[in-house]
Amino acid sequence: MSVLSDRDIRSALESGDITIRPYDAHDLQPSSVDLHLDRSFRVFRNNRYPYIDVRAPQPDLTELLTIADDEPFVLHPGEFVLGQTLEWVELPNDLVARLEGKALALDTPVPTPLGWRTMSELEPGDFVFDETGAPTMIVAATPSIAGRPCREVIFSDGTRVLADAAHQWATVDKNGRRHGRARVGVRTTDEIAQTVRYDGELNHHVPLAGAVQYPDRLDLPIEPYTLGAWLGDGTTTAAAITCCDDEILAQISGDGYPVRRLEYAKHLYSIGATGRTRDVASGRYVRNETLSSRLRNLGMREGKYVPRPYLEAGVGQRVALLQGLMDTDGFVDDVAGRCEFTSINEGLADAVVELVASLGFRPIKSQGRATLNGRDCGPKYRVKFTPDRPVFRLPRKLARQKPVGARFHRFRAIDVVREVASVPVRCIQVASPRGVFLVSRSFIPTHNSSLGRLGLLIHSTAGYVDPGWKGNLTLELSNVANLPIALYHAMKIGQISFFGMSSPVDRPYGSPELGSKYQGQSEPTASAFHRDFENGRGGAVEEQAKRR
Repeated sequence: MSVLSDRDIRSALESGDITIRPYDAHDLQPSSVDLHLDRSFRVFRNNRYPYIDVRAPQPDLTELLTIADDEPFVLHPGEFVLGQTLEWVELPNDLVARLEGKALALDTPVPTPLGWRTMSELEPGDFVFDETGAPTMIVAATPSIAGRPCREVIFSDGTRVLADAAHQWATVDKNGRRHGRARVGVRTTDEIAQTVRYDGELNHHVPLAGAVQYPDRLDLPIEPYTLGAWLGDGTTTAAAITCCDDEILAQISGDGYPVRRLEYAKHLYSIGATGRTRDVASGRYVRNETLSSRLRNLGMREGKYVPRPYLEAGVGQRVALLQGLMDTDGFVDDVAGRCEFTSINEGLADAVVELVASLGFRPIKSQGRATLNGRDCGPKYRVKFTPDRPVFRLPRKLARQKPVGARFHRFRAIDVVREVASVPVRCIQVASPRGVFLVSRSFIPTHNSSLGRLGLLIHSTAGYVDPGWKGNLTLELSNVANLPIALYHAMKIGQISFFGMSSPVDRPYGSPELGSKYQGQSEPTASAFHRDFENGRGGAVEEQAKRR
């Protein structure tokens, strides 16, 4: 089946193949139509029956309530009611439709001011980051939701995010980029899937986030620039660095570490060597405040890595760490302003990817072969990115990092959206006015529906709306938040998408021989499952069971 575009939906509405009444052209989205909430609700009165009997009519199990135009219907925590769409919908014999909600996979990594969490771990009162990089509070969260159609969204830098098919993203499409504009629109995963490419180009670009604002760290044992420089060109056998640039040595000295040239090796300098300390009782050397002792305390003598506190430090501290790494193992293209970090240590390269992404840039990691005098020395890892701020302190490199200005591309493109097996998903609501928060190790902004973020779960009572359907759509409304939710007449309640079938159906919904129980409904309609027994279908199944 293929999803109808806005152009095809508009044409079907104009020709009368699809009927939506009332209809406002402003409700037409790229591949769906916004629907609204009617004023009628069917509330369950569970105290009237000892149990629900699917074979009995039980007419008093629910009660129909109607609200005035300006009166809220209050849905309490844990409450489940039936509502319906304000719109009457009619479908032809060759289309089906679906009403959707939004969510992200439970194992989606989410950066927070206290470190990385997953969607499954987040709770109201926790903080995440908004699209500017500022902390924003989670004000509501849904439980795990199973059975949702899921898609894998693959970005141009290789990042992968698993999302609900109706999860929303704030993207700039090709039309929104015309004439130097950057007009952002909110689109579902499946809407993006239908328009991934336009005229052979990647159509949807997601804006880069601002530098995430972790709190400044007062407990970093080594100044970030010095640690970055040592990670780039330092030796693991001692607190020493191989260096040909006096400016780098001056920066390290400025961090408070004396630098002294070692006579036994060319361009090798000791850092922070202030003498060793003996224990008075044992007479053995003990660790002190020298750089060597601090590196040992961090476990750096067993291998270089970036400790988590440095990756989750303040913006200025992370910039200083990156500058130390780039001054030693970085390169800049003086034509396009592209920067590159290279290392044979993949763990170090991965840390640079996270570091660069957390500062609001778009890193791309690749792998090659390291060679020396024509000899293959194993794999090497490159991290390429184009910054709009200085990432060097070394004057000769800083001079080559020309300002990119308007040429700086503050987006990452969506490359592929593919269908995957359903996994449990979840929504959160954040206090940020735009309702956007960051996910994945690439700090990608994502957007949820307002109702999903409020903890209101909305489902159509039918998985698909069948060909030939006529009527208002009954909705299942569940409040999974901790506070009551006020619902209002005519508020937006969801989006309906339309799918073309391979051929028109022989027996559309409403055909006499089908016994279609809900055709033409104009109010929230309780289950009519008992009619299957009245028609003998349920009884036939029961009789077959008796014969076994």
